[in-house]
Amino acid sequence: MPGKEKKGKRKNSFLSWIMFLANLAVVGFMLPGFLAAYVPPDKFWILAFAGLAFPYFALINFFFLVFWIVLRKKFAFVALAFVLLSWGRMAGFYQVSFPRKVTESERSIKIVSYNVRIFDRYNWKSGKISEDAAEILDLTGRLQPDLLCMQEYHSGSKGKTSMCDSIKKHTGLKYSHIEFIKVKGAERPFGIATFSRWPVIRSETIKFSNNRANLCMINDLLCYNDTIRLFNLHLESIKFNKEDYLYMSDIANQAEDQELFKKNSLKIFSKLRKAFIARASQAREVAELIRKSPYPVIVCGDFNDTPSSYSYHTLAEGLNDAFRDSGNGFGQTYAGIFPSFRIDYILYGNEFESVDFRRIKESHSDHYPITATLRLLNN
Repeated sequence: MPGKEKKGKRKNSFLSWIMFLANLAVVGFMLPGFLAAYVPPDKFWILAFAGLAFPYFALINFFFLVFWIVLRKKFAFVALAFVLLSWGRMAGFYQVSFPRKVTESERSIKIVSYNVRIFDRYNWKSGKISEDAAEILDLTGRLQPDLLCMQEYHSGSKGKTSMCDSIKKHTGLKYSHIEFIKVKGAERPFGIATFSRWPVIRSETIKFSNNRANLCMINDLLCYNDTIRLFNLHLESIKFNKEDYLYMSDIANQAEDQELFKKNSLKIFSKLRKAFIARASQAREVAELIRKSPYPVIVCGDFNDTPSSYSYHTLAEGLNDAFRDSGNGFGQTYAGIFPSFRIDYILYGNEFESVDFRRIKESHSDHYPITATLRLLNN
């Protein structure tokens, strides 16, 4: 019997060491993912891919911690160290908070940021908007924003439908600034738009040199007898097409054809790499303007990057994140094939306090709208 006990202990010890090595491998992948926020992709792009995987490896490491604690193993200290290291970063993906209502006497600002995917324009028929476009308009009215920031905006069907007039009618927002992209010198009906309850006293548009289709719009607003500066931005998109999404949704079957799998995988990889690199310089350009603002700042829009990314870290430096401060649950805002990604944000300076953040889980676009109620503090 003693021999069997010793053999059983050796077997358990061997399995524990195998599991520990697996845990070390997980934290080994976590480290480059953690560093991705600090290393510019246009200098060393490979870490940006590790940043995408970071939350998944952090979650696996957490399960290792629970596993070691249950077994009462000293290996728990390694897992615990990396749980503590990643704690702040993971707060960008999952939150628990208790929103509160603001009183009428408080200077509150309700912001909605929404990538509307050109109002589902390609499904319009005979100048009549699609069902999803109608639902988007209805939703903007129901949310009752004071500030509405839209990315991938579309002006409407020329001579038949004006989305600007429709939005103002649904929301009651009187002031607006809309910027359209230009292709070969000709203005196209696509762009970015801001609607405001308060007067827009100054406007500026940043057109990124590495991609004219993505924009940052800056508006100074006269709000509660103060001036605030609102940044509405849309950073570089990955530009996946239908074939790319079909490939990713059926990747297991396509893996059987090695040549096709390799070709499609390299194409996806290349698009991600180019987007990571482009967003790095765009984020730095906007971040510099944010730091120079003489007024309290609100930044919102589609960053097309996760909380582990260099772009987010660059833009959020010195600012607060409404989801981190008053959000609940998982914060994913992309409604497409990658449902775990949070890529839309509302950030703000220390002159504000976020009392409520919500992700509105209505999938009329490939993004969910996000809302935040900020309170302008009396400084």
